[in-house]
Amino acid sequence: FTAFEEPVDRSGSQQPLPVWRGYCAVTGAELQDEDEENLLPPRVECLIFVVHGIGQYHRATSGTNPFYKEVDRVRKLATRYQLDRRQGDDADRQRGRIEFLPLEWYESIHVDVGIGNRLRNVTLPSVSSVRDFANFAISDIMVYLDDDWRERIHNELLKKMGRLWKLFTTRTKDYTGEVAIIGHSLGSVIMFDLMQKGLEKLPHGLHGSSPPGQRVPTVATLAPTAAFSPAARPKVLPNTPGSLDKPGLKAQAVKAEKSQGSAAKATGAAEEAAPELPVPRCLFAIGSPLGMFLSIRLSQNSQRASRYFRGLDVRWPAASSGQGWRFFNVFHPDDPIAYRIEPLLNSQYASIDPRVVPHFGGLRWNHKMRGWLSAVPTSFMGGEKEERVDAEAPSEDALLIPTEDPSSFFEEKKSKPQSTVAVDRIDYALQESAFESMNETLSAIHSHFAYWDSEDIIHFIVDQTMGALSQER
Repeated sequence: FTAFEEPVDRSGSQQPLPVWRGYCAVTGAELQDEDEENLLPPRVECLIFVVHGIGQYHRATSGTNPFYKEVDRVRKLATRYQLDRRQGDDADRQRGRIEFLPLEWYESIHVDVGIGNRLRNVTLPSVSSVRDFANFAISDIMVYLDDDWRERIHNELLKKMGRLWKLFTTRTKDYTGEVAIIGHSLGSVIMFDLMQKGLEKLPHGLHGSSPPGQRVPTVATLAPTAAFSPAARPKVLPNTPGSLDKPGLKAQAVKAEKSQGSAAKATGAAEEAAPELPVPRCLFAIGSPLGMFLSIRLSQNSQRASRYFRGLDVRWPAASSGQGWRFFNVFHPDDPIAYRIEPLLNSQYASIDPRVVPHFGGLRWNHKMRGWLSAVPTSFMGGEKEERVDAEAPSEDALLIPTEDPSSFFEEKKSKPQSTVAVDRIDYALQESAFESMNETLSAIHSHFAYWDSEDIIHFIVDQTMGALSQER
């Protein structure tokens, strides 16, 4: 598209306000980026929804780049890398491209209801910049922990995803229908919980219902169901944490329910036939606190963590490989909000380092130096290194997951042999630069919001998505 900048005179003594038709004024660099996108084939192999994390509303209202611009930067980096892949691999020349769309969820919290406006009235005036960010970042987490708010966010996100997917499918003639998700921070937890609503229908993969080797079409979909209706929500006692018996909030909820009821009556059966979309092929959790959320949830019941990953693609048994979905937990090693996932599935992996995301296909020089120093025999230092081989040590190439549920959270049955499946590694760590490795504190301050500028993580997402799509399920 082409954008034009036009000054518009406003009434009063205010200065003319420049506005743009389109997103912004088009520069030479942006025209070049658009030309690069035109070099990709029109066929779309996969549509990736990009979901933001905490504090996005504060970043958007404080003058920081809005979320769609961050997704646009991801699209540009992915476009250049896809062009590089097509030049070096004959198989990639036969494949289509990957498209990215932003998916925002903060409107239901900060725009529709305006929780942030109420927080401003009770916020202390000191260190205003820090308190403003805390209001929008911490409130996102607190709101999501409430059962009713969590279901409301899930319902609105599913409807929005369904509408976007249906619209994209209608307008894109050559589209395979495959979907993947990138979730940042709290957004990854939200999307992980949303996927739980469709994983029970998956016939293959981890804890699948179909026998190994039996090919059954994967028809599981995600869509708003009756579980999201106000009548189906769990009852909450008044005057308790998480209840709606608070000034303003209850009135807003009643008003929203009435508006939803009137809208449903007006649209009739068309509203009930909400758009559905397939279960995503890949879920990339970027800088995710999911490990903390799952640790808290698992402490309240005796269920294994693997039950949250039903349908996950397995490597062994080989008869079931390539038929499930894939999960990647990618983080910066200094990110204070990110947590690991693999030790929840197998506690022995707490002592095994996560896999390393390649830096342009290899290692940074500081990581190479670290590897050389660790490989120096200790005999040169005046000591002897004693090597021990543990036959029961887990593999570093794959993640071994016990699938037998224990009888108690505190005591497992040792007499009954446990079945084990092998899946691809889940935890992946970015390589910190030499400057970041010298000062972890400074690196921790910016690492959580620096993922969208990382070419390494964009290359990793493209590689893993294309690899998953190459296996038919």
